[in-house]
Amino acid sequence: MGKINYLILGAIALIFVGCSNPTPKCSDKETKDLVIDIAKDELKEQGMESLIPQLKFEIETIRTTKYDKNIDRYECAADFKMIGNSNTTTLPITYTVESTDKKGEFYVTVDGF
Repeated sequence: MGKINYLILGAIALIFVGCSNPTPKCSDKETKDLVIDIAKDELKEQGMESLIPQLKFEIETIRTTKYDKNIDRYECAADFKMIGNSNTTTLPITYTVESTDKKGEFYVTVDGF
């Protein structure tokens, strides 16, 4: 009877592990969207909010520079482009993506703006 209980508990534990949400990768849409939101917030803080509607934002040449599987954390590098009517500005950026303690949420930190 004891072995059956352990098997049931083991099966339940596997189900919970299988249902956990992994941290989004460097190139996942939700990560890129959050990086763009952070850039827009930075422009607002610098008093350039009026430029935001005139620009198109893109993240290109995305690279995963490091992955720590123990904490499910990605370190990333990319080219951040701000495309306007007459010119394009490209900035090299780095960012990290990691899960929070709240299931399904993640945190992004960006350097280079």
